[in-house]
Amino acid sequence: MRHVVWQATIRAVGQEAEAMRQDNRVILFSDCVPPDLGAYCLLHQDDEWFQPLAVDQQLELDGKNYVITAVGDVANHNLRELGHITLLFDGSATAELPGTVHVKGNIPDKLPGSGNIIISEPC
Repeated sequence: MRHVVWQATIRAVGQEAEAMRQDNRVILFSDCVPPDLGAYCLLHQDDEWFQPLAVDQQLELDGKNYVITAVGDVANHNLRELGHITLLFDGSATAELPGTVHVKGNIPDKLPGSGNIIISEPC
């Protein structure tokens, strides 16, 4: 059985989130998202944070698995307090920005409007 680090239920895809996806980014934000930012986000609810994110953990999004390669300095704080991080699908070993989590793998062709996001320890 896998050890879940963080999980949430996807609620909606913002109208402008596709523009971010084309830049290999998915912006996650909980229901507390400021209205002007929500359009760019994959919105979620019912998130549960169990422990800090770290390199080599697994991200599951829309049935696909990705390996976390870098975690920005404030990503854990933002995720815990706001349900907010930016996922960057470039496999970088160094965080581009403090709130960014980098993952290895190709970004999904389409952002899911429902389902779960799960981050877990590697098996």
